[in-house]
Amino acid sequence: MLEFFKSKIEPNLKGFEIKYKYFEQGDFGSLVQIEFNNELQGGEIDFWSTGWLSIHLVDYIKGEAQINIFLSPNEKSEQEKMLLLLRDSLISSGGDTKEAS
Repeated sequence: MLEFFKSKIEPNLKGFEIKYKYFEQGDFGSLVQIEFNNELQGGEIDFWSTGWLSIHLVDYIKGEAQINIFLSPNEKSEQEKMLLLLRDSLISSGGDTKEAS
């Protein structure tokens, strides 16, 4: 799923500051955490080596979470669906309007 993010989502996020963090020992194995922010929205995605995925997206204007989900390794199709929902939400708040294919 990390490669999915890098190829399908990140290229569309030209208006965002993106930071990668790496942790050798997270709750569910090693962890790659991606933080993303602009003036309207921000959050993070956690990709664990064991296949778990967490997505948190906050609307800074409304002061509320738009996405807050934690998915198991056996929910791969739901993981992809939620990453695409995240992409669409981020693009509409100021990222590039072109979709990576």
